[in-house]
Amino acid sequence: MGLIGNLKKMKPTKLSKKDVQKLKGGERVPEIKKERFATHEEIKSFEKEVKDAKAGTAKAREKKKGKTLPTRVSGFDKLIKNGGLTRGSTILICGGAGTGKTTFCMESIYNAALNGERAIYLSLEEEPDKLKEHMLDNYGWDFNKLEREGKISILKYDPLKIARSVEASILGAREELEIEFEEFELPFKPDRVIVDSLSALSIAFGSKKNYRRYIRYLFEKLEGYNSINFVLTETEQNPKTYSRAGIEEFLADGVVVLYNIQSSNTRTNAIEILKLRTSKHEKKIVPFEITARGIEIYPNQQVFRED
Repeated sequence: MGLIGNLKKMKPTKLSKKDVQKLKGGERVPEIKKERFATHEEIKSFEKEVKDAKAGTAKAREKKKGKTLPTRVSGFDKLIKNGGLTRGSTILICGGAGTGKTTFCMESIYNAALNGERAIYLSLEEEPDKLKEHMLDNYGWDFNKLEREGKISILKYDPLKIARSVEASILGAREELEIEFEEFELPFKPDRVIVDSLSALSIAFGSKKNYRRYIRYLFEKLEGYNSINFVLTETEQNPKTYSRAGIEEFLADGVVVLYNIQSSNTRTNAIEILKLRTSKHEKKIVPFEITARGIEIYPNQQVFRED
């Protein structure tokens, strides 16, 4: 039974400012102790206070809902008719080793932070210090400075711990999968979230079925942040499948594939928007380079030349 449904058995208590803030942040207010039956007037007053707090949350979310934010990665936004990605979208970034998936995402959140947005990078593989050092040495991106300013947070989590927690919940024979998201408890409300990578997470699970259930939960949770979300996954260099479990590309709002295409004795980096629900987009593979400034995408050039 929901919060309002239990009111008649609870003592209505005026919500504190802290409780109202919790409601506005999407959290549940702690249950009120059962002490006596409430009067009709008390119930109505309490219902109104809860309704007003939730209305403020809904209004704020509706204001941001549908808003498009640029990815801020070189010429990538020129491939999208809307010029960016819609808040609440989760995009699968897939490709083989060394194709630039991490660089693409780090460039996006770095430039976003310089333009007043906030971002969170959830690493399931690489240590944050090593990742930040790599970005500074290769591209001059100072993520330590942005973290001190509260614009970016790079966090490391153990995929094995997450897998064990989920599978323990399922073995507990609960009617529904109720997973605490405390492993990914975010320090602030982000405009962008990166999860790197699902490949590390899938390996940690003993059961593919349990992994699929968790991925559904994860995607729903990310959507609730009303942010732009990039979820990375490893594939073959020139993939025909785009995820380990075969479910991620169907749950995602978009799929972006990074290639490392071999031609004779050389390789060319290329990128393609394979799927995007929220906007029309270019249906072609375009080349890019990884330079000292980051990724440089060339929307008007071709990877394959016609004879």
